[in-house]
Amino acid sequence: MLVTGDLLVHALQLLHPELAYSHEIDPEAARDSRECMLARDTATTLHLATPHLTEPFVSA
Repeated sequence: MLVTGDLLVHALQLLHPELAYSHEIDPEAARDSRECMLARDTATTLHLATPHLTEPFVSA
């Protein structure tokens, strides 16, 4: 399980991690962090604790 905190603030960032959030201090570093997190092995289910999305826990 990953607790994403402010790493994901909108559901679209799951599909498009390059989308920046207006309050990111370093959008490039934030994008790199999202891409790294979402590039994990797809053979396993990744459970995300995402406080900013509509569901507090999602499987990706």
